[in-house]
Amino acid sequence: DDASSSESAMRLHFGMNGSFRTRKVANHETQPPPSSTPHWKQNDLRLYFEDGNNPGIYTVAEAWDTTVNYPVSASSARDKFTNSSSRDVCSVLFNAQNVFTSLRQSGSRLNISDALLNQEIFPGVGNIIKIESLHRSKIDPRRMVNSITDIELRRLIRNARQYSMDWLQTGRAGTKLVYNQTVCGTCQGMTIKMQKIGGSSAADGNSSSNSMSRVTFWCTSCQPFDPTSQGNSSGTTSSSTAGSQGTILGRNPTLSNRTQPQCPQHGLRATKLSRVRKEGDNTLRIFFTCKMKSCQY
Repeated sequence: DDASSSESAMRLHFGMNGSFRTRKVANHETQPPPSSTPHWKQNDLRLYFEDGNNPGIYTVAEAWDTTVNYPVSASSARDKFTNSSSRDVCSVLFNAQNVFTSLRQSGSRLNISDALLNQEIFPGVGNIIKIESLHRSKIDPRRMVNSITDIELRRLIRNARQYSMDWLQTGRAGTKLVYNQTVCGTCQGMTIKMQKIGGSSAADGNSSSNSMSRVTFWCTSCQPFDPTSQGNSSGTTSSSTAGSQGTILGRNPTLSNRTQPQCPQHGLRATKLSRVRKEGDNTLRIFFTCKMKSCQY
């Protein structure tokens, strides 16, 4: 027990751009990063483990663009792992019924976007998984959890699990039908909407410590929103949806007075959304650009 209580653990948080890999090296003194690592990535961790069967051979573990917390309590880390494994979206111990129960009990008075990103409720789900699983489940991201039927919620959990496991097994995100898109990949309509959603407060007025406002994409045709179906009688609303209608990224026949930026040479269908990658005031901001590589728009 004394030895167990003195153990330490290391916590790695990858965020949106973090990565982790291991490789074999013969010299642990000076090792450059792998040639496949993008030059703009910041190396935040490098650990060497000696191979007991092969003297002079080491396994190096490296993390980039990652938040490293050390030391943290090993016993607390084990407890958290044990308690959350059945709800972790990529866990071999995943149990959809446990996630369903957690969403109903702990997230019932939350906006569904907040509930999905709450790591105490559904560990492992990030913004892309949230957006794409909501779309595949035909659920508007502004709805409250208590307005979602059992059938809809179970379908959402199934889609989140499927998208996450496909990503894990292939190492690449699956097809993005609405995320960063201007045309819906399902209905082919130019009805994609973009809005910051999140930070909803519980009915007792206390904001969730795990909630945050995140840019969200959805199709207004495939994911219709009916305010009269909301089951939340307390009037709770997402802080980002109150008084805001968001931004329509495609032409909507009911909003003909709004226009979307488009490439003057290649037109609307060649126009896509991108993020600023260079360091500066505009880092990670979204902008319109043309898909054609030779185009300067």
